[in-house]
Amino acid sequence: MPVPFELRPDMPEEGLSAEANGLRHSEHVEQHLLADAREVGHPMVLPDHVPKTHLAMAMAELARDKGTDSYDAVHHAIFSAYYGEGRDIGSKAVLLEIAAAHGLDAREVSTAWDTGTYDERLHVFAQLALSLGVSTTPSALLCNKLVVGMRPYGVLREAMKDCVGGNTS
Repeated sequence: MPVPFELRPDMPEEGLSAEANGLRHSEHVEQHLLADAREVGHPMVLPDHVPKTHLAMAMAELARDKGTDSYDAVHHAIFSAYYGEGRDIGSKAVLLEIAAAHGLDAREVSTAWDTGTYDERLHVFAQLALSLGVSTTPSALLCNKLVVGMRPYGVLREAMKDCVGGNTS
């Protein structure tokens, strides 16, 4: 189950410039990310604007409560909006567009934001992640082994093999 992790909870509401605030990846990492995306046929951009993601994560939690299909679609749409199109996923307008496109009611989303409906859940997930040693994304816990950062498919496959005693197919 994917668990949300707000990497920068102290991010200003308006977000930050990656370039101006030392948040860019190295050139090597950026080229690797772009090449990996090209290889699997996904468009990818690396926007300079780093959004505050709290509202997006709260909306994804609302979608999770609607079911796995809703969560998966909304999560994918948020990711694609930012990394595929360079859109500001800290913007309520952008998020409400995504919500509408994936069957979430705009009033329900706005109410969840305004009342902090998912704030406690997001806080609990963050504390759980920190207690497990997660301090960056992506991270995955595979059979009590923390795998941190982008990893080639083969590394993840080997971790899963170790996890299930070599019985992968």
